[in-house]
Amino acid sequence: VVEYMKHILESDPKLSPHKCDQINNCLLLLRNILHIPESHAHFLMPRLQSGSGHQVSMQNTILWNLFIQSIDKLLLYLMTCPQRSLWGVTMVQLIALIYKDQHVSTLQKLLNLWFEASLSESSDDNESNTTPPKQTSGDSSPMLTSDPTSDSSDNGSGGKKESC
Repeated sequence: VVEYMKHILESDPKLSPHKCDQINNCLLLLRNILHIPESHAHFLMPRLQSGSGHQVSMQNTILWNLFIQSIDKLLLYLMTCPQRSLWGVTMVQLIALIYKDQHVSTLQKLLNLWFEASLSESSDDNESNTTPPKQTSGDSSPMLTSDPTSDSSDNGSGGKKESC
């Protein structure tokens, strides 16, 4: 589903109403899958065993696979699209389900660490903001094709605005 959404976004810089509906329907599908209670999920597929002998819930397995496919970068990219109002509510619901089992204090600590790391990286990367950024041509959606280990501040867009 994530790859399909990436394909839709990379196929044409301008999204038709039909393609916007497809993106929203994909987000709805992911939301609905994550909304299935764990007690019902074991009927579909038994709990998986990790290498350490611990059982891994189906929800955690699904989330792990979504993050491997860069769902975080895709969601960030979708938040910047001009058509974001068409799938905004669905995205909020999906994000709420992704982080539903996390404690607020844990998320705050992780966000603070991420902010500190991104601030130190940005000050190291570009001492002077007077130099024009490198422009690359042919990048249809740098957020979707960026290195999975990079963050959104290092997406190769060269400062140019991309449209969906």
